[in-house]
Amino acid sequence: MSQVYLPGDTRQRIQDLIKNRKITQAELAEKVGLSNSALSRYLQGSTKNLGDGFIIRIAKYFEVSTDFLLGETDIPDRKNYDIEELGLSAETAKLLYTGKVDASVLNQLIAHPRFPQLLLLLARYRDEAMIAGVNAMNQVLTFSRSLLLGQAKLHPEDADAAGKAAQDLKLLGTPPVTADTNTIQNLFMQIVRDIKKDAESSAEEKQKATAEVLNHLRANLAKDGEALDLSNMTAEDLTAAVMKTISEAGIQEEMLSSLGVSFLDLLNALKDPEHDK
Repeated sequence: MSQVYLPGDTRQRIQDLIKNRKITQAELAEKVGLSNSALSRYLQGSTKNLGDGFIIRIAKYFEVSTDFLLGETDIPDRKNYDIEELGLSAETAKLLYTGKVDASVLNQLIAHPRFPQLLLLLARYRDEAMIAGVNAMNQVLTFSRSLLLGQAKLHPEDADAAGKAAQDLKLLGTPPVTADTNTIQNLFMQIVRDIKKDAESSAEEKQKATAEVLNHLRANLAKDGEALDLSNMTAEDLTAAVMKTISEAGIQEEMLSSLGVSFLDLLNALKDPEHDK
């Protein structure tokens, strides 16, 4: 859970952050490119303005939002980050911004506890660090096989034993791609299965919630426990029952009135003889 601070102005926020992060005022000034004396005068109230540029630098250094520093919110968490800070390329950011990459799925992937492990394996595969080791091992095995086959030619009496040993060495060889991608594929598929499981669980909960809402709607439509008879209901009665059910489901009050008017207009339009013409 995010830490919540007491209400305060920019000076108080900076002082609180200095204290909480256990750094000195001079250290902060150096980190943001401000003289210690200028920062001191600002914190003491001798100077009114620190400058937007320095406010942004201080917010970035403490990894808080500028709204928090300015006293607009009491929660320090940042919601917006520069592309460079996140380590994203401009091309990646463009894919997200234009919706060509499903951000909701990407969020699920990144939030998975084993996703960092997957990225580490992918990074190693990309850097060919592990592949280089596998290649070196394969080269040693190949060289050893050649020695055995050469021995078989020099000493035919050892041909059978040398041939069998050479075959065993061949089986020990590992294709570089298989050595790494098997682990990557297995881990990725496990993450995908977990995401699917979470989605199925969420869908089941939504189905239960929908059934509950529909039961409430049926109860609100019925009068005094009587059997439900829509033919005896007016458009106003039906609208009132639907709006009551939506209200019980937790819909915000400001949305209910406009939604109720639209629903009533729809019902009246459907009942209008001119509607079907």
